[in-house]
Amino acid sequence: MVARALITGAGGFVGPYLARFLGSRGYEVHGSTKSGEPSPDYRSVALDVSRAQDVADVVADIAPQEIYHLAGISRPFLGRTASFYDVNLNGTIHILDAARTVGAKMLAVGSAYVYGRYERPVNEQDLLQPINHYGVSKAAADMAVLGYALDGLHVIRARPFNHSGPGQSPDFVLPTLVRQLVRIEAGLEPPFLKLGNVDSVRDFCDVRDMVRGYWMLMDQGISGTPYNLCSGRGVSIRELFEQIRALVDVEVEIEIEAARVRSTDTPYMVGDNRRLYAATQWTLEYSLEQTLRDMVAFERQRIEAESDAHRPLTDNNEKGKCSHVRCNESLQNRTRLRG
Repeated sequence: MVARALITGAGGFVGPYLARFLGSRGYEVHGSTKSGEPSPDYRSVALDVSRAQDVADVVADIAPQEIYHLAGISRPFLGRTASFYDVNLNGTIHILDAARTVGAKMLAVGSAYVYGRYERPVNEQDLLQPINHYGVSKAAADMAVLGYALDGLHVIRARPFNHSGPGQSPDFVLPTLVRQLVRIEAGLEPPFLKLGNVDSVRDFCDVRDMVRGYWMLMDQGISGTPYNLCSGRGVSIRELFEQIRALVDVEVEIEIEAARVRSTDTPYMVGDNRRLYAATQWTLEYSLEQTLRDMVAFERQRIEAESDAHRPLTDNNEKGKCSHVRCNESLQNRTRLRG
């Protein structure tokens, strides 16, 4: 029997990676996005997780054996603080109710931001003390998941730390650094960067390791138990910058702007992954260096594709097609990575 999985929030950065991972293992993969845009990686369905009846109907129709709940927001809609709770908390509760109705196993993807500020690597027994609405909404959802697990639903509480890889939105610090430095290398931007707190420390994993961890937890994790998904190693933004700069080999002037440092920033966020390893034997397959190399290669390919798309067509090319084969390949890869 083919296992059927539903990924909520499948159109985000992680969703397509998870969908391809599950597909490679024989799953029938369904993915929900708010607009239901089609994807080559999963069977797409429109779903707003904040609407309880819609969630119940979609999950009943698909009848998955496994639900990977990725849907959530890190920024409020139109500045509405309540949207954090509409989506991150209530949306999670709606998925939990639907999973219980159809008898599906579930993995609820939370966030390391539930921990708040610690000056050492955090483990799952540390207190949740979030410092912003995003963290609070995720902590509330995490506790709701525990409640449903106590009622008998098989559901895992995943707490991922920073993860990145090719195709991630420049809304996040690592892909922003990669994109800017590659554009400087290509002569598309001046060799100048404005950064905030370059001494803040984060724990980075590759997204491809992250989705493998989700799958392993779904199979081997203990219901109701929280698990940190992280490397266990901290790296500063300054170190990231230097590693990326070495890969692109450019000289860049940096200006530190105090205005870019927010009062709700967490200067140190590193996790302890020993519980995850004990449950699944999960270890990293991608080093940070390899992740950065792949991200730089992706951005170079994207810039080349955009450049090729603006080159004049030759007489030997069909109208409307790029004159460079790698342009089409790059654009196809970009679409596939982003979902």
